[in-house]
Amino acid sequence: MAVAGGESGDRWWACGGSLPGMVWTRAWRRWQRWACVGAAVVVGAWLLLAAPCALLACPPQDSVDTPSETTDEPRQDIDAAYLLCSTLTFVPSGRKQELRNSPQLGNGSPYSVVYDWVPAARTFTVNESVTYTTHTTPEMISHVGELATRWAGPLSVALFVPHSDFCLAAARVARLRVCGPPAVKELVSWHLFWPRDVPPAADWHLKLKEDTFDCSEDKTALVRGYRTAEGLPYPVNVARNVARSAAPTVFVLPSDVELYPSEGLVEQFLGLIQRINSGKETRVSNLSPRVFVVPVFEVASVVPTSKEELVQQYQQNDAVYFHRHVCAHCQRFPALSDWIRQLGTPGTLKAFSVVKRQFPYHRWEPIYICTKDEPLYDERLSWEGLQDKMTQMHELCLRGYNLVILDRAFLVHAPGIKRRNKNKAKDDAWRDPFVAKNSKIYDQIMEEMQNKFGPSDKCRRH
Repeated sequence: MAVAGGESGDRWWACGGSLPGMVWTRAWRRWQRWACVGAAVVVGAWLLLAAPCALLACPPQDSVDTPSETTDEPRQDIDAAYLLCSTLTFVPSGRKQELRNSPQLGNGSPYSVVYDWVPAARTFTVNESVTYTTHTTPEMISHVGELATRWAGPLSVALFVPHSDFCLAAARVARLRVCGPPAVKELVSWHLFWPRDVPPAADWHLKLKEDTFDCSEDKTALVRGYRTAEGLPYPVNVARNVARSAAPTVFVLPSDVELYPSEGLVEQFLGLIQRINSGKETRVSNLSPRVFVVPVFEVASVVPTSKEELVQQYQQNDAVYFHRHVCAHCQRFPALSDWIRQLGTPGTLKAFSVVKRQFPYHRWEPIYICTKDEPLYDERLSWEGLQDKMTQMHELCLRGYNLVILDRAFLVHAPGIKRRNKNKAKDDAWRDPFVAKNSKIYDQIMEEMQNKFGPSDKCRRH
């Protein structure tokens, strides 16, 4: 059936068509045609402009000026540290510096090392003193200032500086050297290391100009480091080996940056070595190989300087041996009670006892003064995976080392007695992948040592 003013009903949808049963005027049909033309223009414009952006994920025009409703704190921390790179400049060092491999892994090492990035102002001969060797990340650099005021000798510090941590470390080292204790600039040498696949965000030759440094404001106080934000594992044994290898003296005390030494330790230890070399300390003179153990404690609030002060705090339960409540076997040493009772002679350091690291102390992790010739720490193990010092201690046992426990020397952790958290297993769940990796490497190292030294009934695996 024909429809007035239009075509057949099966073309009602087309421009100029009509709906069945409807009568169209000529004016209305003209308006309809123009509406269709307009719609075509709009669709065409969308196809030319909007569709390509939708397909290619073009950013919105106002994305730069419109802040996100949710903040990415790790990203902000990294950006804040990265901005510090712009404040660095080239400062002539007066010596040639070059990239090295890490001490133990050598050519196969995945780490780059720069020794004496910022050297100490004072130099020492090999037999003049004892070097305190330690390591840190940018977050813990302030402890070096406390160490420098308590240690009357050189300090060798290895700094882990992946990506923007280099710039953050550079700023904090400069601040400590300029605004901190004078002993920092005089005694502390700084060394850098980083993973080859995560190099510093700026040229490692750069530093902060210290002669124009402003101590009135610390712009880095609230900045969190790259390693922390990205969850990068800390290669603690690379750090230990770098700091020890860079020491200017024969004798070294490899320790942690939060462990503060007792007063007069360097002078008193050198006096002990003189007596040993002259044959006056017969108990120790003929022992080889040997290291000198420095007992470690933690205190509630006040860091003691003498053994008398330490013992008084210990008797009042304001001091305990290190990790007493979180890892009872780690730092409990043989005859601890006798060591507490026997004060020794003030101003003089002697051997309290000579022991082996054997059962039931086969899991003991002593900190000791040694030479740079002792076995290195295995650089395949991370701090997060735990047991990072166990393999080196096991090697000392297999090699028959004598552990000479000193009678008046000690180390104290920065104030605060650690206690086991009831939710420790849950809180430490983040470590699980690292622990699993370290465990595999640990077993591999144990097999390597057994093949090298043979089986031992005295030196138990753990």
